[in-house]
Amino acid sequence: MDSKFVFLILHYLNADVTIRCIESIINTIQQKNFEIVVVDNASNNGSVEELVERYGNKTEIHFLFNKVNLGYAQGNNVGFVYAKNILHADFICLANNDVIFSDKQWCNKVLDIYEKESYYVLGPDVVTPQGEHQNPFRPEVFGIGKVMKNLFHDIVVYILLKLGIQKKIRNKLNIKSVWENCNWSESQFDFSGVLHGSCLIFSPAFIGEFDGFYKGTFLYVEEDILFYILHKLHCKYVYCKDLQVLHYHATSLKRTIQDENQRKMMAVKNRIKSYAKFLKIILNHKKAATYLKA
Repeated sequence: MDSKFVFLILHYLNADVTIRCIESIINTIQQKNFEIVVVDNASNNGSVEELVERYGNKTEIHFLFNKVNLGYAQGNNVGFVYAKNILHADFICLANNDVIFSDKQWCNKVLDIYEKESYYVLGPDVVTPQGEHQNPFRPEVFGIGKVMKNLFHDIVVYILLKLGIQKKIRNKLNIKSVWENCNWSESQFDFSGVLHGSCLIFSPAFIGEFDGFYKGTFLYVEEDILFYILHKLHCKYVYCKDLQVLHYHATSLKRTIQDENQRKMMAVKNRIKSYAKFLKIILNHKKAATYLKA
């Protein structure tokens, strides 16, 4: 029997963005045994109703409805647990709704790499329309020193934003962006860094042991926490440049919060909360195996 692939999409407000992602999956994936799970994160603008009207009669597309906005990690975990326990997925491909698939050999490549590498998580080459390669996200996982530094950095940035001092904040602090990527050109099968969270493939090995992301954050730092835990548990994860997706980075966020200042403030506030949670995980790393379970 063919391995079952489930594509997991977290939807919030922007129907056209999610439709573009769904259509790319339907038109690209050649695997017969695949399904799509769309989790609505409490949209209140009629967008999810538009999706249901368009795809509600397709048996391979499932809709889940969160009563409140659970954020990125918990919102995706709702779909992950459904794909795992109800649909009995062998592979779960988690994708932001602003990701586009075009590789018709996607499933075959995922299976071939798993047979060779026995990974827990696979990260594809994530490319923006401008040609930027967002994977690998970072060459190494953060330790306690880097997490504390970034936590302090974001607290200072938050204060400066509140004071209206916005110009050249990063230059004045002389701190590199925590989002700086590596732009590696070769596949990495012996990898211990961080993969971009916009598109991740979870294998039978991961699905058998875990239930998705660490659920303690609302937005940001999810992939850093995920790969810190996997690294601590010696669970193999890989990056493959021959597997590619197109990522229209932050499309939904820019539409939802159009004012750039408000977006910055929202991002910094959530990163502060996430880094504080991350710090607690590092200080209690002996419990690492429990953090990815429901």
